[in-house]
Amino acid sequence: MIQILLILLVAFSSVLGCATANLTKGQIREDLIKTLNNIDSYCYKMQMYMETSILGEDGKDIVKSSGNAYVDVKNKRIKALINMNEINKARSKLTKTEIYIFDTMEYLHLCSDGKWDNWVKFEVSRDKFESENQVEKQIKLAVLSKIKSLKEKDNYYLLNIEPEKETFWKLVMEQEEEHPLLKLLNLDYEDVIKEADMNIWIEKGILFPIRSVLKMKAIIEGEIMKEPFRMTINVEKVYKYYDYNKSVALELPEEAKKARVYEEEWD
Repeated sequence: MIQILLILLVAFSSVLGCATANLTKGQIREDLIKTLNNIDSYCYKMQMYMETSILGEDGKDIVKSSGNAYVDVKNKRIKALINMNEINKARSKLTKTEIYIFDTMEYLHLCSDGKWDNWVKFEVSRDKFESENQVEKQIKLAVLSKIKSLKEKDNYYLLNIEPEKETFWKLVMEQEEEHPLLKLLNLDYEDVIKEADMNIWIEKGILFPIRSVLKMKAIIEGEIMKEPFRMTINVEKVYKYYDYNKSVALELPEEAKKARVYEEEWD
């Protein structure tokens, strides 16, 4: 009788374990890569706060930005609107930028301190769309980095990521090229990035990202012209993703179709 009870107890425990088993870190890595193939389009909202200070200088430079975008992954098109407020001890500057990316052509409409410029356009590389596809960039970074924790909630999974530092810098700072100060002072990203943290909320079932928070603290220090130099950068970016695979035909505004070609190189 006791043997029968033990067998039943083991069997029940196995069934219960299967029913409550969480998605493993390995499984979610595989599933997230597959998820990219199921995304034809999406929208996102973004907020960013960046604070920069330099040793020996009064005050801090602060940049606050917010924006929203529609990303057509299937046709490689993006429509975005970015608002930016740059604050330092001298002044505050407000800019608004309307952006369209259609494959290898980018269209810009800039408003600075309430005055709109004319539309301009210029050719970009085929990598430009990928560099602006936030969902793909963040998923790939999560897959390549260490997943510190994976928590299961009612409607979503929460991943806490210890990101690979160089890729994280490029993602947060939106810089594909090496920062000139890192090159000048012969520093690498492991030296510079002191804190890096990334959280991603993944909707259950479809496994699409619905929110992400990226935080970074970096210190660039060394000697420039035999004088000590130290720059501290703190950044936080928050993304909210929604309206996956809701088809919207992106068309250029009439004014953008008449945009002049910008012939000088962009920094």
